[in-house]
Amino acid sequence: MSESDTTREKIIVAARERFSHYGYPKTTIAELAEDCAMSPGNIYRFFKGKIDIAVEIARREALSAVEVIEAVLDCPVRSSRQRLEEVVFADLRYTFHLLENQPKTLELAQIVVSDRPQFQIESLRRERRVFQRILHEGQASGEFMVDNVPATTIALHAATTKYRYAQLFTNQTLAELERELAHVMTVIMRGLMPTVEGHAVPETQIPSGTNIAPIAATSDASDTSTTSGKSA
Repeated sequence: MSESDTTREKIIVAARERFSHYGYPKTTIAELAEDCAMSPGNIYRFFKGKIDIAVEIARREALSAVEVIEAVLDCPVRSSRQRLEEVVFADLRYTFHLLENQPKTLELAQIVVSDRPQFQIESLRRERRVFQRILHEGQASGEFMVDNVPATTIALHAATTKYRYAQLFTNQTLAELERELAHVMTVIMRGLMPTVEGHAVPETQIPSGTNIAPIAATSDASDTSTTSGKSA
C-alpha cells in the first residue's frame, strides 16, 4: 500500500469511527483532520467533501453485504431453491444486525442514497446479479420454470427489497421479519416451481441459522411496520 493509500485509509477509518459515534451531520472535516493529525486541506486532497467519504464507507458496507450472500452460493450440495432461500435470509440477518449494532449506519445510508442516487442504482445491480445467477442455474437444471430470467430477477429483487436493510422500512423485530419473509418466499417458490416430484411445493422454512449472521434474540411483538425510507 502506497503512502497515499495509507493516508486515504486513515481518513476513512477516522470518519467511520466519528460517523458511528456522533453521526454524519455532527462530524466536521476539521474534527476528522484533528483525528488524523493533519490539516483540513490535506483531507480535501483525498476527498472533495464529507459526503464523498460517506459514500466510500457506504460502498464498502454494501460490498460486504454482497460478499455475505455470495458466500452462501459457494456452499456445496445445495439446490437452487435452497441457495435462493439461504441468500435472502442471510442478507436479512446480516443487514439487520449491521443496523442494529451500528444505528448511525442507517442515518448514513439515508443521506448517501438521498445525495447520490447513483450509489443506490449500483447497489441494486450488484444484488440482482446474485439473484440472476441462481435463477440461471435453476433454469438450467430444470428446477425453476423461468422463461425470462432478467425480468424474473427484477421481480424477485423487488419482492424481497423490504428484507434488505429492513430498518429503512420498518421497526419490526428480526423474528417477525423472518416469519414474514418465509411466507413471501413460499409464494415466490410456488411461482418458480409449479410442483416438486408431482406434489405441491412445500412452504419455505426459516433456516435454523448460518455461520454468516446468527439470529439475535428478539421479542415476539405484534407487527408495527412503518415505511420510512429507501433501500441503501
